[in-house]
Amino acid sequence: MKREISLQSWIRYYWVGMLILLAVIYAFTSSWLLRMLTERAEETIRKSVRIVQEDIEDALEISDSFIYESLYNSADRTVTQLYYSLGNETDPIQLLEAQHTVLASLSSIVSWSDMIDFVLVCTERADGMVWLETGTEGNYQARRELKGLFGSMIAEGVGGFPRRYMVCMCPQGNYMLRLLKIEDSYLIACVSEAKILQMLSYAQYKETGIAFVAEEDGRVIAVSGAVEDVLSPTQEGTYISVEGKQYLQTGYVSEQTGYYFGMLTDKQSILEDMNVFRLIFFLVFLILMFLVPGVSALLHFYVGMPIRNIADSMARIADGDLDVTVAEQSGISELCQLVSAFNHMVGRIKQLKIEKYESQLEIQKATMQYLQLQIKPHFYANMFHIIYSLAQCREYDTIQRISQSVVNYSRYMFQDATELVELKRELEHVRAYMEIQEIRYMKQIICEIEAGEETPGALVPPFVIQSFVENSVKYAFSLKESNRILIRVQVDAAKEYLWIRIWDNGIGYSDELLNSDWKHTGGNGHIGLTNVYRRLHLIYGERADIRLGNENGAVTTIRIPYIVVDDGANEDV
Repeated sequence: MKREISLQSWIRYYWVGMLILLAVIYAFTSSWLLRMLTERAEETIRKSVRIVQEDIEDALEISDSFIYESLYNSADRTVTQLYYSLGNETDPIQLLEAQHTVLASLSSIVSWSDMIDFVLVCTERADGMVWLETGTEGNYQARRELKGLFGSMIAEGVGGFPRRYMVCMCPQGNYMLRLLKIEDSYLIACVSEAKILQMLSYAQYKETGIAFVAEEDGRVIAVSGAVEDVLSPTQEGTYISVEGKQYLQTGYVSEQTGYYFGMLTDKQSILEDMNVFRLIFFLVFLILMFLVPGVSALLHFYVGMPIRNIADSMARIADGDLDVTVAEQSGISELCQLVSAFNHMVGRIKQLKIEKYESQLEIQKATMQYLQLQIKPHFYANMFHIIYSLAQCREYDTIQRISQSVVNYSRYMFQDATELVELKRELEHVRAYMEIQEIRYMKQIICEIEAGEETPGALVPPFVIQSFVENSVKYAFSLKESNRILIRVQVDAAKEYLWIRIWDNGIGYSDELLNSDWKHTGGNGHIGLTNVYRRLHLIYGERADIRLGNENGAVTTIRIPYIVVDDGANEDV
């Protein structure tokens, strides 16, 4: 048995699902936003580092220009002659003059270029190694260490220099050096670590970060913070840990120097952009938490309670209590229309129940028996249950359709059954009934109506066609195949009789019914057919006839006199 859940429970499940969905969206959005912010910060920092790295390379190019300019700035001799004199001049005065000229050029290099901290020139002479240097007291210790280091290298025999710049690891710190060999002399220019880190600091994201210069294998040359790990280009775009904090590594490998210039950006500075998102999400969540009880109460008052009242009223009707009315308290027009139709239906049922005891003659008794068969509370209960289910699914358009069909069906059902009606009204009633069945059975049943041009104004007893259509729905309907009902109305050539043929593709009439006197089978479950036959014969006598048969389904043929509105010639029944 299918488990039934109340509308209020569905509303609670809906809001719980909404909160869970909101939590999932928050987790997914946070992850996506972090990735997006990281990519955006990485791209921004990379562009900034690229610009700064180009500035550094430009500055190094300018420094090279200063070095070459100073070398060729001697007025009385060439560079080759000058540095040749440093290594081979025997005249003390000439040697002193050459050294003085070289020192002047070295001083100009340091004074002209901000990228150069100090410059050393080492010359191998027959009487020993001679050093010329220029710099400040602040870098004296560094110069001393480099002289000792390069003195050992030159003594051991230094080959060519594979790179324009090289790194020297010293106890006092690491240095990036520009090396030139001129004759028997070596020119060593120390590139300013502070200047490089200062320029890299311009690429900081929100003024937080650690600038660094490293070799391609990741060994750090210069860094503006406490970083002990290697900073390899293979870690580009990843987070590394520095003193317990996460930093995004971003940089470029310089084509000129071959070194890795970059920036470490604190992850917290990137996540600060998420604070706005978190605040907005918190406010939305807070508003939603306040809305949940209010919306639930409104839905319960305007939807849940009216539907519950209708369901309770239908249950009371099913128990035989007709003193039932439903208050029209909902603000939803479809539910108000439904309640109004329901109250009208209950009122008409009570009225018809009273009229039953005032009936006179056989025809009125047969009519009331027919109406008692037709007006079944469980039919309306089923309809309202369908409407209740549609309301749970919020299919308001379908609710409007079925409500209108129920209203039209009810209005026709409560008319005076002793008076003839136009055929078109009877067929409209059939259409309203079938529209309800199509919605009920999800369009697995189709009714087609074919009527001639002269038939709509013909007068027929009400509910004649309706009875056989309901019989087809009751006995011919099957969920295994599409169900079809065909109604064809024609007038004979003499315009004397109206022929009504009703066919369905069901299993057909039983042999027992076809072979028996079915006109008196009301006690065997076919009271509707018996009542129709009695009504027709009470109205038309022997001029009316009903024939049952099977032709790929049940076939019912009804013959009644052809009477039209305002046609006095055919009104003598």
